[in-house]
Amino acid sequence: MAVSARLVALTAAIVLFATSPTSAAGAPATSAAPTSDPFVMTATSYTSGYSPAYVGNGYVGTRIPAQGMGYVAASTVPTTTIVAGVWQQAPGQDVVSAAPLPGWNELRFTEGGADYSLSSGTVANWRQRVDMHTGAISTELDWTSPAGHTTHLAYDVFADRARAHVAAVRLRLTPSWSGSARVTDVLGSGASSDLLPVSATANPGHRRVTLAVKTQGTNVTVAFASRLGFTVKPLAMSPATAVRQASLAVDFAVQPGTTYEFSKAVGIATSQDSGDPLSTADSQSATAASAGFAGLLSEDAAAWAALWRSDIVLPDDPAMQRRIRAAEFYLAESLRPGVDWSVSPVGLSSSGYNDHVFWDAETWMYPSLLLLHPDLAASVVGYRARTLDGARANAKQTGYQGARFAWESANDGTEQTPTWAETRTYEQHITADVALAQWQYYLATGDRSWLANQAWPVLEGTADFWASRATPTAGGGYAINHIEGPDEHHFDVNNEVYSNVAAITNLRLATRVAALIGKPADPAWTRVADGLPVLLDPTANVRPEFEGYAGDTIKQADVVMLTYPWEWAESAAIGRNDLDYYVPRTDPDGPAMTDSIHAIDALALGVPGCAAYQFTLRSVLPFVQPPYDQFTEARNGQGTFTFLTGEGGFLQAFLYGWGGFRWRGDRIHLDPALPDQWAAHGLTLRRLSYQDRTFTVSIGAKATTVTLDSGPSVLVEGPKKTATLSPGGSVTMPTRRLATAGCG
Repeated sequence: MAVSARLVALTAAIVLFATSPTSAAGAPATSAAPTSDPFVMTATSYTSGYSPAYVGNGYVGTRIPAQGMGYVAASTVPTTTIVAGVWQQAPGQDVVSAAPLPGWNELRFTEGGADYSLSSGTVANWRQRVDMHTGAISTELDWTSPAGHTTHLAYDVFADRARAHVAAVRLRLTPSWSGSARVTDVLGSGASSDLLPVSATANPGHRRVTLAVKTQGTNVTVAFASRLGFTVKPLAMSPATAVRQASLAVDFAVQPGTTYEFSKAVGIATSQDSGDPLSTADSQSATAASAGFAGLLSEDAAAWAALWRSDIVLPDDPAMQRRIRAAEFYLAESLRPGVDWSVSPVGLSSSGYNDHVFWDAETWMYPSLLLLHPDLAASVVGYRARTLDGARANAKQTGYQGARFAWESANDGTEQTPTWAETRTYEQHITADVALAQWQYYLATGDRSWLANQAWPVLEGTADFWASRATPTAGGGYAINHIEGPDEHHFDVNNEVYSNVAAITNLRLATRVAALIGKPADPAWTRVADGLPVLLDPTANVRPEFEGYAGDTIKQADVVMLTYPWEWAESAAIGRNDLDYYVPRTDPDGPAMTDSIHAIDALALGVPGCAAYQFTLRSVLPFVQPPYDQFTEARNGQGTFTFLTGEGGFLQAFLYGWGGFRWRGDRIHLDPALPDQWAAHGLTLRRLSYQDRTFTVSIGAKATTVTLDSGPSVLVEGPKKTATLSPGGSVTMPTRRLATAGCG
């Protein structure tokens, strides 16, 4: 077990480095304030250690600035509005990019001729919270205007989880002075000048504001409509329109100590989901306004409560618990059932990575969603089926058969990777990553009709691609040359191990599915799969990443992913050797998701001691940022933000690592383990989904209990026990304990 000792020593050293900025309690330095509600994240300072969160309902997402509403330009984290599936291609762009859309959430307060902002006048008692019960972001403060008058302002903003096309804003203001003030409903804050104006209206009689724009290149119309609610007696109402902006201002008298409330119900629609997007947005706004802000918030809370029935519960580590919940929350904000646009590395939080869809969706975010929320995961596989024609076009354009899924895709599945990036040419393993996700969805649902009608064309097309992509070699074998694996430090290499294993698995899955649904399988699929090499150094018993690999630094998890998620059939000794070999050769400045794979592998391969626990810490601590526990792509606040890819990998460490879950077609497979740090109250994986069932896994210090919450009987398989789980019943199996008390 020398490999394990080396891993323990290595991980201890790196964890010490990674956690050095933390407090004695292990939490990063942050402006977050303590709260008794574990679903509420609160900040008390925006001057340092602050990054804004976003509201999202899987259809629309908007980052909310520290001022509580509106658009604030920032070089690092702009407060952008994104609608799922809306891209543009402005003149000079070689690919489509996410369209930064007009802001909908501005409810402007004006006093003495000055508009409220954090850079105007003075601010005291600022406090902001993200409520994961509702997805709402609430901001309170005392603002003293340049004229010297102080007003308490309280903003609440949310994208309605219950109504896809609805968002809402509320402002409650309490002046300490008397006179007149103004509140303005604004649509269009921060709208990109690349957007083509369509229409803008403001109607005082109906308290209505509308705005419509069109994207260049893709010709998508996006429409917004707002209804302004208030109970004050207006002194005046002033409509205004401009290019890509419309507003309605209300002047009213105020008295000290009286609270005045304004709210806006916003409808949002596009020409991709409506034949008349402006009419749809206006109708959605009208019905939402009838429900009132409180009614909308209640519906929204109920929708979130349904999602939170499935959860990962870790009572012994409140800081880790909050990070887990935040990761679940941000993923859910960017997906919803029926929106087949998949998810980018940043979801609906911003336009990072042009909001393109990568392997991040299938490999990093999707597995946790599939187990916790299969209805959300369906969007990921649905998107690939819908964009299959684009994948076929990619294959044909590059001289291959079948379907080659783009490294970066957007509205139609064609290749949208920037032309300067080598990944456009070489990083092709995504085609097999897509195929694996399709197979996993079938295992998760058992839906044979879906397999035949939706997944089969994808699996057939991807298998045809790999069969044509492989090059015959002397002796009857095959090679995949000029390729790039997940390790993007090395490209244009031959027989890259991850890519070959992924291709082989893709080919064999297609053959297997053909037999399941009664379709013919191309004999070339088996011939190529059997002929592709999976490199192994017989002396060191380690897999070199590609032909000629010299042991230099790699960017991220690559060969170690053969253990998980590919479950490649090889000895555990090879898997442990690979883990031991590649961990110290992995770039410490690489992306966030690598150590989640290391954690899962360590658990799957039976590495004793600290390794799995410390890899779990490493998968989150260097990346999570205050005050709202959002990930950056790289360590110490660097890189893309909010990086949902890393958050998805982090969640997998609990579900597929400590829970040991694996997808099987006829049983629930678990291999539960627990470190000393969580032994007092254990780890609970609540209401996981499997083939029309929900089940809960309670991992205790000595034993794990699996309970069937709903659905028919099913087999449960563990390393030492297989038993039938009956409705309302439970199965108990041993918990594998790791001695980690001294791991830090």
